[in-house]
Amino acid sequence: MKAYGMKQFGDIDHLNEIELETPQPTKGRIIVQTKAISLNPYDLTVIDGSAAEYRPINLPAIPTSDVSGIVVDKDESVTEFEVGDRIVGRANIGGLAEFVSVPHLKATKISDNISFETAAALPNASISAYDIVLDILKDKNIDHSLVIGATGAVGATTVQLLKQAGSTVSGVLSSKNNEYAQQLGIDQIINYDHDQNTITKKYDVIINFAPVTPSTSSYVEHLKENGIFISTTGLGDINFKNAIDFNDVAFHNNRRALEYLVQQIDQQKLTVRIAEKFNFDLTSVQSAFKKLSEHHKPGKLVIVL
Repeated sequence: MKAYGMKQFGDIDHLNEIELETPQPTKGRIIVQTKAISLNPYDLTVIDGSAAEYRPINLPAIPTSDVSGIVVDKDESVTEFEVGDRIVGRANIGGLAEFVSVPHLKATKISDNISFETAAALPNASISAYDIVLDILKDKNIDHSLVIGATGAVGATTVQLLKQAGSTVSGVLSSKNNEYAQQLGIDQIINYDHDQNTITKKYDVIINFAPVTPSTSSYVEHLKENGIFISTTGLGDINFKNAIDFNDVAFHNNRRALEYLVQQIDQQKLTVRIAEKFNFDLTSVQSAFKKLSEHHKPGKLVIVL
């Protein structure tokens, strides 16, 4: 089968077409004929090798994890999927290939109403949003929330889930993304380039998806005394009693989260924006990763087979 990966770690131009054996179903896994793949910032660390500093990654390294497609084979112990099922899943690695091995607990079926492209755009970003809003903040007071990086992939889903939970949502974002912020239903748009000093309210929760900088502390000052600060990019010098580094919190709810998110998409209660689609050829794949490394317009980058 055809795949794209790194024979040695390096920059994006070192991505190569690689011929691999089609995977066989090992215990608890399904084999998926890939129809769409979405990219995440973590994939760049697989390409340059920095991810190998804290987890074993064998060469050739095949990046990406978020895939959708059709089940073509499965381990006999897997009973909830059948050959021919349309699924979305989260492979541990190796998604940039014509066939992918996916743990059955990290996959769920999708209906014919959901495109493969939309499904592939869900797992990594939207599961993180689910973990924050429906796990960490479950049963917490979130009447007034502030999302920093509100129009990014994780931020956009977080905003929608907060709104569903009844929160009044303020969002920090670039002014060039104001139209998208309005589409998401953000109640107060704060453009970080010139609106930061206009914040007058206090928040029950602040969720940060942007790099932690000195300006982050100025937002934290607007938390209520018993408010919660959650950051997916570390805490830096943030000193607040209810500060949570998302990376220190372990979740294992991939199946439950995916089932919920797929249902929300199916019922048109949740949207996922696709910024751009790319073909499954070397030039297009390299272009997709180069776009990922830049500040591209809001939405997911998806490779279509």
